[in-house]
Amino acid sequence: MYAEKVVTDGKMGSRGISLTCVLTPWRLIGVCVTVMILGAVGAAVWAVVTYCTTEEETGLYDVQVNSPDQRLRIFDSAQRRWRQVCSSSANELLASISCEEVGFVSVVNYSVAAVPEGSGDVGDFFCVRQEELSFGKKIKDSLYPWRYRFVNRWRVLLGSIYNKPVNANVAEVKTIVYHSSYLPFVDANIDDNSRDIAVLALAQPLTFSGGLADVLQEANVPIISDVVCNGPDYYDNQITTSMFCAGYEKGGIDACQGDSGGPFVATDCLSKTSRYRLLGVVSWGTGCAMAKKPGVYTRVSRFLPWISTAMRNFHNIPGVHKMARI
Repeated sequence: MYAEKVVTDGKMGSRGISLTCVLTPWRLIGVCVTVMILGAVGAAVWAVVTYCTTEEETGLYDVQVNSPDQRLRIFDSAQRRWRQVCSSSANELLASISCEEVGFVSVVNYSVAAVPEGSGDVGDFFCVRQEELSFGKKIKDSLYPWRYRFVNRWRVLLGSIYNKPVNANVAEVKTIVYHSSYLPFVDANIDDNSRDIAVLALAQPLTFSGGLADVLQEANVPIISDVVCNGPDYYDNQITTSMFCAGYEKGGIDACQGDSGGPFVATDCLSKTSRYRLLGVVSWGTGCAMAKKPGVYTRVSRFLPWISTAMRNFHNIPGVHKMARI
């Protein structure tokens, strides 16, 4: 048994390793440089990983476009739910810009209500010369027409019961005024259709011509008292003072989807001449012609001062405006 020894430049080391080779200056420099490079690479990797994994407040939010009406929504991480960007908790400037340019661009159907002007006799689907009432309908995320913000693209079809301009006069819309206290505009999660009303001003006055239509789409329905309609078998206290119900206990006759905005008129028994008065406008309901689920109408008499003020204040101001109760 013996240990091999190596002689190098007169110096010896055990295990066959030269000590002078390990201590060579150039080798030491190379080792130091290698260590420095590896340290720099490690520091760079650490910095990149730290930057990528560190949460930073950038002001960015998860967003989505709600498919039924193309409205922009943002995710509220605090409440863990999607909110309309136009909700009251959103930044007002952001809401205005985002909703006008992104959230209100879907093409929707709309309908108008008959409104007699002055003392002129009205027996069918007529409207005043430049203003019309417009109403929504109660369905999930319903397509309320005044959400379509580009007013210059709006059209009102006259002389037609269809939503396509076939053999009908087409009028441009200049101004839209909606009720600012209509709660679904404040929070889309609110299920309350009180103050469901808006006024449209047309770009040009209408010219009435021809006679009354021979055939009208109509249905005779009696008004139901608020006490009955707010009963547990009917709408269970959902009917407010700005609404009324009309229909039959067993159903069978009713307004339905597509009738929203249509007029509820009644003969004026106090007038010396035959005439009709607009009492309500089709607003919402559960299903169509169901038992104990009559149609619900906006009570026009509650909004006569509001309608008059909206027509007077915004008649010559193009665009979309909101106005509170007066």
